[in-house]
Amino acid sequence: MRRFWVWVAILAIGAVLLAGAGGAEPVKLKSVREALAYIEQNRPEELDLGVTNMGLAELWTIRQALPEGAALHFTMQLMYSSVSDRDREVNLYFLPNGVTAEDLEAVLTLFPEAEVVDVSKGIRIRNEVMIRVIEAHPEIRFIWMIQLNKGHSVCSADTAYSTFNDFYEPYRLTSEELEMLKYAPGLKALDLGHNSITSLDFLRFFPDLEFLILGENPKITDIEMIGTLKHLKYLEMFTVGVSDLSPLAGCTELVDLNLSNCKNVTDLSPLDGLASLERFWGTMMDGVPDEKKIAFIEQHPQTRSNFLAQNPTSDGWREHTRYQHYVWCLENHTWTSFDQEPYAFTAGQEPAVDSAYLENQKETLRFRIFVSGMLYGADSAGYAAEDADEHGENRDE
Repeated sequence: MRRFWVWVAILAIGAVLLAGAGGAEPVKLKSVREALAYIEQNRPEELDLGVTNMGLAELWTIRQALPEGAALHFTMQLMYSSVSDRDREVNLYFLPNGVTAEDLEAVLTLFPEAEVVDVSKGIRIRNEVMIRVIEAHPEIRFIWMIQLNKGHSVCSADTAYSTFNDFYEPYRLTSEELEMLKYAPGLKALDLGHNSITSLDFLRFFPDLEFLILGENPKITDIEMIGTLKHLKYLEMFTVGVSDLSPLAGCTELVDLNLSNCKNVTDLSPLDGLASLERFWGTMMDGVPDEKKIAFIEQHPQTRSNFLAQNPTSDGWREHTRYQHYVWCLENHTWTSFDQEPYAFTAGQEPAVDSAYLENQKETLRFRIFVSGMLYGADSAGYAAEDADEHGENRDE
């Protein structure tokens, strides 16, 4: 008997909780007109429409007619998903064109518990509209398409982004346009090759960046911001105007570094402390004497250094397992570290640095020094540049 009364008490408590959670019974109202008449007659503090075929605009009209503080509950089908006023994650797919900040504000009143709102599908809402709404609702995380310029956009939820530009790209991004990337704070990988970048100030938004391509941006001269990227592991920065590499000394986690065709660089010693460096391509660095290139190879016996490739990415630079992983990340807008899927990279998967390969690099450089001395005497500094021009080696990717 005692056990019986315990169960009765539990069931009673459960009934009370369910009654409190359930709220008002759904009211079958088929149109806005019916709903407005019902509200006028009953002045409800809570109106539950249940599953409804009414659209967002109609629901907003009903919401506005309710007494102040009254709650409106509903479940509706919005294109490919079902949404409810109680949802914490709301997908507002395929909103109509010309959405204004006022329109979005009105829609948000229908979802008082929303924490994440996705408006990235089916329509491009203007940047100024989204920024206004974002600033008004810091409690909500918005997922939206950020327009960088006429030819490029990025989703605010992306963790990897590439412009996939080539030499013929008509819509090259400027440093000012890249400031909009601050609205995609989760980015860990950026491929911004073949653009019109002059300043790297936009990198201040990404202190945890791990992957960066800046190749073919010849107006980049100051790389101070790169030095703040303490977790950077891959840097492709060929054919830029930089001369001072000292900021890279702060990138102690660098594994892959390509500075090919950076003709203004004369000193590689700032890279001496990069103990994690596994690959370094420095072809066509005409400002660096061959003696210093040999010294670099000897300073980094565990690094596969290449000073002799015919262009910045030849001799297997982009045939490495890690690079294939990065391509997958960029194509899928999703960053995963290179020890994770889909191209799980682990130590030993790639061949160890071949000492014979490094010796061949050094011997070739020594031969160039010898020939330079024979042809130019003490003035060997200009040999590499003149020889490269003569043999057509000053070619970019």
